[in-house]
Parts: sequence; C-alpha cells; structure tokens
Amino acid sequence: MSKRQLADKGSAENNVLAKRICVENNKPTAGGAGYMEMSESIFWPDNDASFFSNAKLEELFSGQNNVVSAPFTSQTSNKFHQSQSDDSLFGDISLPSTGETAPAAPKTELSQNSAKEQNFKEINLNDLTVAEMEDIFNGGDDYSDPVVQNTQLFMDAVAFKVPKSPERPPMPATQPKEDSMSMSFISKSILDGIVQGTQYATYEALQNRSVIQAHQDLATLDQLDWQTQAFAEFETSKEAHNNGFPSKGDFYGLPDKVKKLIFEHKGIKSLYEWQDECLNLPAIHKRKNLIYALPTSGGKTLVAEILMLRELLCRERNVLFILPYVSIVQEKVSAMSPFAIALDFIVDEYTAGKGKCPPQPQRKRRSLFVASIEKGAVLMDSLIDAQRPHEIGLVVIDELHLIGERGRGATLEAFLTKVMFLKANIQIVGMSATIGNLNEISSFLNADVYTRGFRPVELKEYIKCGHDLLEINSAGQTLEEIFVPKRSVSYNYSAAVERADPDHLAGLITECAPEHCCLVFCPTRKNCENVALLLSRIVPKQKFFEHRQSEKADLMNALDKMCGVLSPVLAKTLPYGIAYHHSGLTTDERKYIETAYRFGVITVICCTSTLAAGVNLPAKRVIIRAPYVGQEFLTLCKYKQMVGRAGRAGLGEAGESILITQSKDNALVGQMLFSPMDKALSSLDQFEAVGLQSLILSVIGLNLADCRRDLNRLVNSTLLAVQAAALEIAVDELVLRILRDMFKNKVLQLREKTPKSKPNSSDIMTTQDINLSGRSAPDRRLLISQSTRFQLTSIGRAAFKAGIDYKRTFVIHKELQLAQQQLILTSYVHLLYLVVCFNSNERGDELIPADATILFREYTSLSAQTQALFKQLGFTEAHAAKLAKTQSVQGPLALQLNRLYKVLILSDVLGLHPLPSIASKYNVERGTLQQLISQSSAAASAIVRLCEQIDEFWCYKPLFERINHKMDRCGTLELEPLLELPAVKINRAKQLYAAGLRTIEDVAKIRPFELVKAVEFMPIKVANEIISAAKIILMKKLDHLEEATEALKSCLCTSET
Repeated sequence: MSKRQLADKGSAENNVLAKRICVENNKPTAGGAGYMEMSESIFWPDNDASFFSNAKLEELFSGQNNVVSAPFTSQTSNKFHQSQSDDSLFGDISLPSTGETAPAAPKTELSQNSAKEQNFKEINLNDLTVAEMEDIFNGGDDYSDPVVQNTQLFMDAVAFKVPKSPERPPMPATQPKEDSMSMSFISKSILDGIVQGTQYATYEALQNRSVIQAHQDLATLDQLDWQTQAFAEFETSKEAHNNGFPSKGDFYGLPDKVKKLIFEHKGIKSLYEWQDECLNLPAIHKRKNLIYALPTSGGKTLVAEILMLRELLCRERNVLFILPYVSIVQEKVSAMSPFAIALDFIVDEYTAGKGKCPPQPQRKRRSLFVASIEKGAVLMDSLIDAQRPHEIGLVVIDELHLIGERGRGATLEAFLTKVMFLKANIQIVGMSATIGNLNEISSFLNADVYTRGFRPVELKEYIKCGHDLLEINSAGQTLEEIFVPKRSVSYNYSAAVERADPDHLAGLITECAPEHCCLVFCPTRKNCENVALLLSRIVPKQKFFEHRQSEKADLMNALDKMCGVLSPVLAKTLPYGIAYHHSGLTTDERKYIETAYRFGVITVICCTSTLAAGVNLPAKRVIIRAPYVGQEFLTLCKYKQMVGRAGRAGLGEAGESILITQSKDNALVGQMLFSPMDKALSSLDQFEAVGLQSLILSVIGLNLADCRRDLNRLVNSTLLAVQAAALEIAVDELVLRILRDMFKNKVLQLREKTPKSKPNSSDIMTTQDINLSGRSAPDRRLLISQSTRFQLTSIGRAAFKAGIDYKRTFVIHKELQLAQQQLILTSYVHLLYLVVCFNSNERGDELIPADATILFREYTSLSAQTQALFKQLGFTEAHAAKLAKTQSVQGPLALQLNRLYKVLILSDVLGLHPLPSIASKYNVERGTLQQLISQSSAAASAIVRLCEQIDEFWCYKPLFERINHKMDRCGTLELEPLLELPAVKINRAKQLYAAGLRTIEDVAKIRPFELVKAVEFMPIKVANEIISAAKIILMKKLDHLEEATEALKSCLCTSET
C-alpha cells in the first residue's frame, strides 16, 4: 500500500472516529467557566444562543441536521463587559475600572500537583492511524535533544555568561511596587540608554552627556517620587502650556464625549499613572518629537490614540498612523470607524492597492490615514509632491524598532528623514517595547525619550530544563540567585506519550487550559501544525472536548462556509479547542481563530513569532517550544515580545512564560538572556546601498534637494549618519559614489551648464552625451561642485514614482518595451506576466516555486490564445515534453516558467474561482495565495505610476488600472460596490447582496441588529464596524460633492461680477 493510500485510509478512519466522538459526547454541558461566560452575550443578539449561529458539528462529518445545544444563554447584557471584550479603538490594552467587574477566574499557578488528576496513561498512541502517526512523529522538525537535559547542565553552560557587577547599571535601593513587580530579566541586560523605572530625558540633555552619565542620572530618577519631584518642571508649568494648545475639554484637551466613548467601548474610567504622566510631558505640551518605550502590554497604544484624537479634533490637522502589518492596519481602520462617525472625522486605509495618492483634499473634516510602512511612505511622497505636507500634523509610528529591520527598516528611515527635513511642523511620536539604543534613535529623530518599567500585571518567567523548572529572578546577583529551581514536572505519561511529547507540552498546557488560554510559540509553520495535532491527541479528551462544545461547532461551520474550506488539521484540533495560527492561513481564517480565542472558545493556539508582534492575543501562560525563529536563534527582542503576551490586564494576578531548552542550546540561551536588547541599526547601506539610493532618488524627485550640498545635509540627518562611526561608513563618500552611478546610468542630468573647475568639485565619469570637443572618450568628465544642480531623467522619475530602485526600473522598462511589440490582449495573462515580472527577482521570486507536474498539466489544458504567451517567451513543445519527462523546472527558461506558474494562479483569481480551490489546484497555502494577490495588486498600482512618467507607455496605464481594480476587488460587477468596505471579502459581499444590501447606501441605512439577523455568522461588533465604514464612505462622497458645488458657485459668482 502506498504512502498516499495509507494517508487517505487514515483520514477516513479519523473522520469515522470523530463522528463517533461527536455523537457519544453531544450532551448538555455547563460550558465555559468563570469570566468568559459573562462576555458572550455581546457577541450575538439576545435571541441567538450560539457563538456564530446555528451550526452543527455533526454536519462536518455526517451531514445530519441535529442541532447542538449551546452551553449558555445570551440573556446577560452588561455594557461594561461588552466594552471589556471589544477589540476596537482601544483594543490593545485593558485598563482597570472602578465599575462592575467579572468574577475572578480561578487562580492557576505552577503547582506541582495541579495536573496529577489527568491520567495521560489512558492515551494509547498505538490506536492512531498511520497518517496521524506521520503527522506527529515525522511531519515536522524535531527540536528534542537525545542528550538528557537537566538543571546542572544548563547552569554549567550559562555560568560564564553572567555579567560582572561593574558592567551592570546601578539599581536604586527601592523600586515602586508596580515597577519591581514588572522587572523582568531585561534588567540584567546591559542596555544602551534604558533604565528600568520612570525616566524622562529631553533630546538636548541626551546630546550633552555620555551613555554612562545617562545610566547614572536616570537611575537617580528612579529614587525620586515622580508625582512631586521628577516632573516638577512641567507640573508647575502645565497650565501655561495648556493655554498655548487648543483645548476643547478637560480630558487632555479633548471634549468629554471622547471620555464617554472610551468607557462605552472599553470600560475605562481612568488611566494608569504612567499614561497620565506621559500625556503631560513637556514634549507633548511643546509638540516636540517623542519616543516612549515600555514593556509589552503596558498600554502604549492608548496614549498614541489620545494624541491622535487631540490632533484631529483640537488642532484640526490630519494624522498619519504607521502600523507594521496590513492585517493590523485593516483591523485598526474597522475599529476606528465607529469613533470617526461619533467624532466627525474620516478614516482611510492605505495598504497595497488601497488609498488614493495624494488624497482628496478635505475642507470640512480631518482625516486619519492608517497605513502600512510602504504605503505610508508613498502617501507622504505624494503630499510633498503636491505641496501639501502641512496637512499632516502628527505622525505616529508603532513598533519603532522595525527601523532596524532589513528592507522595511530602510523605507521607514527614509520616510522619517524626509518628514524631519521638511520642517513642516509635523510632530513625530514613536513607541516600542524593544529598542536597545534609544539615545541613537533620539538623536536621529531629535526626540525626547520617556521610559517606564511598567506592566499592569506580574510576569513570572521560567526556563524548563528537562523535568526541571527554573524561575528567573531579576533581582539575583549570583547564578544561583538568578535561576531559582521551582519544581520538577512529573505527569502520568505512558511510554508512547513520553516518546511523542518528551517536552511535556500537553502536561504544561493541561495545568492552564481549558480554564485559561495558552499560547505555544513554535519555530516554523509546519511545527505549529504538528504540535497542534500532537496536543489534540494527548490532552485529556473529555475535559477539552466538552469545554464550550457547541461554540466550537459553530466556529468550524463558520470557517467551512465563510472561508470556503476547513483545514484538515483544524478539523482534527478544533473539537478540543486547539488551533494553529500562521501566515499560511487566510486573513479571514486567522480573524475567526483570534476572535474565538478572545472569547475562550479556543484555549490553545500554536503559533509563529509573528503573532507576538502583530496580534493582540493575551494569554495566562506562554510556552516557547524552542528558542528558534525559523533557522535563526531567538533574540532578546523576540523573546520579550513573546513572553509579553502572558499576563495581560484582566486575565488574573500574574502571567507565566516557559522557555523550553535543550542541552545543545544552553550556552546560546544564556547568552541571549544576558545580552543587551537588540539595537536598531540602519540598513540604508545594505544590499549595495539600495535604501540610500531610493532616498536620494526621492528627495531629488520631490525637489527637497537638488545639489550635493543639500544632499549631504539631508543624508547626514539619517540614522545611518548617526551610526556611521560605529558602522565604519563614510557617508559623504557613499553619496558621491551613488551620484556617480546615477549619472552613468542616465538617471540624473544637469539643470545647468557644466561649471568650470571649482574647489570642492568631484569628477564623475559619465556616458551621457556631453559636447566636449577635442577630448577623447576616456577624458569625458562632469565636474560636480557642491552647488551644481541636477534633476531626474524620465527613467529616474519613473523609478521614484514607482517606489523602486532605478536598476529594477531598467529591467521593468525592458520588459514593457518587449511586450509592447506583440502584446496579447485576448486575456489578462500577458498583463499578469508583466505584473509578476515587477515583483520577481533574478531567481524567479521563491514566494511560490513552480510545481513541474502541475505546470505541465495546466499548460496542456490551456487555450491556444494563452499558449501563445508561452511560445512568445520561447517555450516550445520540446520544452513541454522535457518538462513532463524530468518533472523539474530547470534550465534557461526556469525564470520564465516560475513566473508563468504565478500567472496561471492569478488568472484563476481574476476568473473568480474560489481561493481554496485555487490553492488546492496549485498546491499553495491559502495565506500565501492571499499574499501573492496583495503583492500583485501593489505591483499593478506601481506600474501605473511608472507608466505615467514615460510617454511611450501611455497605452499601459488604463490596462494596469483595470488589473489593479480587479485584483483588489476579486468580485463580480454587482459585488464591487460592497467590496469597497474594509474587511468585506467576496463571501461576505455575497451574503450582503443576498440579504438585499446591494449598495453602500443600503448598508449605511440598516441597523446593526437587523444586519446581524439578516447575515449569517455576523457578530454585532463586526456589524457596527461595517455600517460605520459605509457611513464614512458616504461622508467622503458628500464632502467631495459639496466642495465641487462650492467651486461651481464660485465660478458663477466670478463670471457675474
């Protein structure tokens, strides 16, 4: 019997087993325990008693129509608890309130006997099918170590890593209770400019003292009573500052309505002390740039949101909010929509192909632009080019430490450099939990720095060495004081279970779940799925299966119907409240899983490290499966982000994190824990200085700098210049070399005649046609002085507008020229090929490698018109025969075939085939397919901007605009209006259309509860957000019409006079 046949047989046997379990265990249960039960009523209207709606777990296996009864009723209606569960404007944190609170959840500690009642011996892995055994034992990476791990091995390995006492910054004699409670192992790191406790340092002060002096001065601040001494300067002058800032109320200058909205949506009556302290800093009152850094879960986002609302409502200027991931941007846009309606401002999403650049001017209402890093940079460039940068009053950067990330970090650094160089009175506020060189970032942004070692709840950190658990004591001075033995874990494992789970993941999780939530961070996506499968087989069946049983059935039905498919792995794990979460899932799948986790329906998520930085999912316990992210070893920054998810406010008295180590990694774990926090280093000089090239290209194109003197002044204000000495980079020489290359490649040209030789001039060899009579070709030179002015050529301006480096622009230009000679317009495939070329690198872009078997199969079934593209690229019948014989994509046409494989995928997408069927057809993960669509939409938009600058490509502009529109919507003509709504995909649009909601106007007029009743799987929170988004779209249209009307009236009045 083949391996595939064994797998199919195992899958069939498992479905039968799952059906039997459903029937035998489908009986009423008390459902979820404790605090989660009180918040469920807000998810559905009063007459709906299920998590999503009338779903049946049995249908997934047998197709029966038996109704699974819900374990709770939705008769409790409490606005406070509704707001506590709301993931909206202030969804990133949960602050204490003096109002009514939910009953305290049972306290779960690392008790030695807490899991003794679970009989793991009853589980016999020999009963599993062959396919399931493969999934668990052979399907993923094995991070267990054959060398038995124990405490002594770990202590021996890390002994030499303990820093000597003189290297540690001096600690204050006493700590405030909140800070000492939250002092995690970061206090053992040798930090550059960060000290635990309350600190505030102005940019000028930081510039005038050394790092050692900063440590000493800020440590002294820790010993002061911050309420009376540390901030006496601005406390005494607070009233004077407020008089100079427009105020519309007593809530930090905001009207009282804002405070009521915050309470209504989140139940917050008062802020933490540090938040009030931060909102009254001199930097805030004087509108200076500010960086504030606190541990994860400290409540940083709330401060930023109050500042944004104040800029919108009080100063009446637009705000640009930069977020790291597209999914977070979309969530924030949806969450902000109800506040925009209530407070009369506009929210615009800027991601991939969404968002008009420059935006339509708004005279009556201010706008909040929520953007990804890349699209935010494009938006700001468009405003500068239109001479409208003054419309932005505040720029807020979340996860500021990403400025040190290769690729996106260079884009963010260039964006901030231009904002500061403008001197347009734009305030910059950055926030992060993990920056190790705050003083360098402060110098770059000319920003004051505020830090506070605050967490709303205690975090207990543990390391698991074999059977031993060691607690990390941040106050310890010796190795034995730092790593304190807590207990040894011993679960009632059978031999088979011990072999499958040598790290005791199931035991550690069963101590916490399903009463509390648990996150398990895994190194790879495949490992996430394998660990989820393993846990679903080992955890106590009855305990996990019966917990919130009907809601889990509803969730599975929603995933199947709304996302088009229920993952085979999730079909096995979700009945036990266990799921996996990584980029291989679609946005909708991840959103359903996240929502179910927040409501306690899913209690265990096996995830990759991106969840720690991108999604707000708190947990009672965080387990780090292995100290790796992919193939790279865990950094302190990543570690802190992961463990920061444990112990969020409202989840109990303390959070717990457990790092599982193997003996081979002991030394590296010790090195990581004792290392400084990761520094954010400039990447403008990386990859042949492509980031600096793009910066120079854009500032010349925007007329911010048009000579060497201005360029040097601008580049010397970058983070790269601040770190140049440490990185051993000569910035001015690097700029000169880039200019030389740009002139050689005809990206730059002179604005005036070549000047005579002057002091401070540099020779630049060029291939441009220069009339230098009497000189041989090797003697041709351009003499570029400090004041010689230059400008972009058409190809240089095209590169700047498209947002790519000029070398790639030449490649795209060549592809467009070749295609123009014999462009195939009988279908979209040729245009899609050009889109794929834009995103592809010289290796074919490994996002989706071509499968030779599938490629040959699809090629043979293509129409003659589509096959013509293959032939045009040199792919003949002989190549097809070779492809079928070798079953591999190799040889001189490998690059083209990899691109054509993606073209076939995108062609099916534009053909409106369901995404799950496309993913299955081409053996691609659904999340990866969604990423390809997003990239292609952004590429089509960039090609449009490129073609606008090159006259010979005038015919391409409307073609790629159509491609961008279809790629972004992926819907039929009648559904396109509904697809304008944020977070509304094709399946949701079909539901709205079937319910009689055909236009944006129809959606805007319906009441939220009516929408919930009319549309299946529609939570009340999502209904509110969709309706608010529809109203915002209509508000924008109304503004445009009113402005057009005023313009016409003005013209008529002028003509009459």
